[in-house]
Order: sequence, then structure tokens, then C-alpha cells
Amino acid sequence: MTSAKQALIGTAVVVAIAAVDNYIVIESEPSFENMTWLEPDTFLMGSDKGMPDESPTHEVSLSGFWIDKFEVSNADYAQFIAATDYITDSEKAGDSMVFEFPGEQPILNFNPLDWWDLVMHADWRHPQGLTDSIEDKSDHPVVQVSFADALAYCGWLDKQLPTEAQFEFAARGGREGEIYSWGNQPLHRTEAVSNTWQGTSSAEQQRQDGYQTTSPVGSFPPNDYGLHDITGNVWEWVSDWYHPEYYSMSSSTDPTGVAEEQSIDPADPAIAKRSIRGGSFLCRDDYCSGFRVSARMPAKPSASANHTGFRCVKNTSWTESVLSQLN
Repeated sequence: MTSAKQALIGTAVVVAIAAVDNYIVIESEPSFENMTWLEPDTFLMGSDKGMPDESPTHEVSLSGFWIDKFEVSNADYAQFIAATDYITDSEKAGDSMVFEFPGEQPILNFNPLDWWDLVMHADWRHPQGLTDSIEDKSDHPVVQVSFADALAYCGWLDKQLPTEAQFEFAARGGREGEIYSWGNQPLHRTEAVSNTWQGTSSAEQQRQDGYQTTSPVGSFPPNDYGLHDITGNVWEWVSDWYHPEYYSMSSSTDPTGVAEEQSIDPADPAIAKRSIRGGSFLCRDDYCSGFRVSARMPAKPSASANHTGFRCVKNTSWTESVLSQLN
């Protein structure tokens, strides 16, 4: 995007000016602070070199949309709670899923599911249980939020959760066909480019990036679209219902996923799942590698965990309309 066009978009966000019967009409639009406008475009979605549910690679055209530059933080979510008295699903249930680090004990039978515990009183204010607190983590991404909890926050701001296509397009940052949000090189193994798991074994977290769990939003360099933590830190809810073969039947224009009754997770076929994207601080090359831009994962919509958060988008034709008048 040219700097001139960015300036026009910035002006358009503040006011829309139109002449009506020789009068100047100024219309305000809701705040787009800390959001980035992505113009309508076509890109190649998926990967034929990743997991089976990431293929086939296919062409997708998207309308323009706004997307948060940062994951929603604890401070952001606290404002929502204060304004609405909303109660999250984990607070209602009185417990939630927490990853327990295995430490230095040898792991004879590697099964990551064994490392997850249902912890009493774990919620967004206490991500790892009652003894944990977000008091000094106001700038960390909010976690322990279900799909409904994320959707409620975005709705409060007249925003939406991104689709899988929107998320992947944003994560790629214009890098067509590349593996990571920063390119094809595995820089995460030697440089602090994203908050992921570092270690030579699944029982060892070396914290080369400086963090064992979440990091403050914006701690790592943005991608080429100016988006921080679009891969790594926490998995992020998206709006699509999950299907492992969706790419073979999806629409080529603004795809939104399958219907709920079509959703299936082969590992747990009885429950319809939503998709999550972006990977988290728990992802490493030989386990999930969710920080690859094409990576997908199914998640139970009512569930929450200490490695899952979200960001919002604003689907609007308003900016496109103003830009067309400025062109």
C-alpha cells in the first residue's frame, strides 16, 4: 500500500465528507485505533506441504477488512467486563484447562494430552488457577476465553471474529506461498521472532524468547502487514466451523466455513468444533508447529484454555466506499 493511499485511508477513518445541497456533511465512524486496513485481494490459501487439513492449496478472493494489530489483552477484556458485567464460560463452570509443564522428569510415553489438567477456579483473571493472577499481566493476551466469550467482546465493539481465510491472509502479510509470517527460514530456532516453545525435548522449555507462557502483546516484531503475534503467543479463535477437508469444497470468494452440522473432528467426531489459528507458546517444530501460517486446529467452542485468545476484525464496506470517492 502506498503512503499516499494510507494517508487517504487515515483521513477516511476520521471523517467521511460529502457535499449535499452545497452543505458539507461530516459523518464519524467508530474508532479503528490499533487496527490495520487490508485491501481486497486474492491469495493462495493452504499448503500442500503441511498437514492434510491444510490442503489443497487454493485461490481465495477476499473483500477488504480491518484487523486488530494486537491480540486482545487482559486490560482490553477488563474494560469489556466492567462495562457489561459479562461472565465467561470458565467462570460459570468454575474450572478450565491448564497446561502443566512436565519439568525435568523423563517422559517415557509422549502424550501431550497428559499434560493438561482441569483446574478449579482457572479463568481469565486466574489463567493457571486461583494462585495465579493477571495483576501484573494487563498487557498479556487474555486467555481462558471460549468462542462465545471472544465473540461477545468483538460484538461489544461492533466487530467480528476473523474467518480462517481472513486470518491466514493477514498472517501471510503478502508473503505468497511461504511457511512462516516472516518468510521460509526457521528463524524461530535461533532468533526471538515469535513466542513459541524452545527446547530440544518436549519436557524442556529453554525460554530463548524470554517467556515460558504468554508474553505481552506486541513483544515481537510485526509481520509485513504490521500485525503482532499473528503467529505464536496464543492460539486465536476464528469464526469458521472446522472440517478437515473444507479446502476441497470451500468457496473461492470470502469463504466462511462449513455449517455447524457439517463440522467434524476425526479425533472427536461427536462434537462440532470451531477452528483456531496462529499457534501458541506451546508449539514447536515436532509438535503442532501451529505457528506456520497455514496451520489449523479444531477446538471445542465451549472450552477455554491458558493458551487460547483472540483478536477482532471489522468487516465494512464503509472504507471501500469512501476510497472509491477519493480515487
